[in-house]
Order: sequence, then structure tokens, then C-alpha cells
Amino acid sequence: MTLLARIVLILNSTLIGLIGLAYLYDPNLLLANYGLSADSPGMDNMLRSTYGGLFLAMAGVFALGAVSASRLSDGLALLALFMGGLALGRLASLAMAGAPDPSINTLLAYEAVAAAIALFLSRRIRST
Repeated sequence: MTLLARIVLILNSTLIGLIGLAYLYDPNLLLANYGLSADSPGMDNMLRSTYGGLFLAMAGVFALGAVSASRLSDGLALLALFMGGLALGRLASLAMAGAPDPSINTLLAYEAVAAAIALFLSRRIRST
């Protein structure tokens, strides 16, 4: 179970880290995949800080959880909260603003599954 937990953390650390780097470099790089763009310096700033800086910081926390036995369960719990928060935001947007581009549903599915897996693993590791 510990090996699987480390793999989950490393995988998500890598993905979130790459997303963070891409948004720091050019927010429009990934937004274009969804028919979106950062059209103002303010939006550019918001995207670079949240999807760029915050995602990189979280990737570091997930990586720390993967390499530190004493932080493994904490890293998984934080991954569950992080991915669950992203999924919750997407569901709120769906309810309040309507359906986005269908490709965004893939992100919602990944975030929900990752949150559930991380929560399951965190609980299993805490109970042993």
C-alpha cells in the first residue's frame, strides 16, 4: 500500500508541477486547449499566481509526502483536499454557470478520482 501511495503522490506531483510550470511560462498555452485565453494583465496575473505558483508549491508538498515516510499520509490527505477542491469548484461552476467545453469534464473526472484514491490511501495508511 505504501508503494502505491508513493506512486500516486509522485504522479500527481509531476502532473501538477508541469501544469504549474506551463502556467508560469504562458497562461494561454494550456487555456487554448479549452477555447479560453487570458485577455488582460489582471487575468494573466491571477492565472500565473494560482495555476502557476500555487500548483508548483503543491507539487512540492506532494513530492515531499512521497519521499518522507512521516509525511506520506499528510501528503495524501492534502492531495485529496486539493483535487477535491478543484472538483468542487468545477461542480459549482457547472451548477451556476452551465456546462463548459466538454473537454473540461475530463479534468473533473481526473480530479474526482484522484481525490477518492488519495483519501482511500491516506485512511489505509493512517490505520496501519
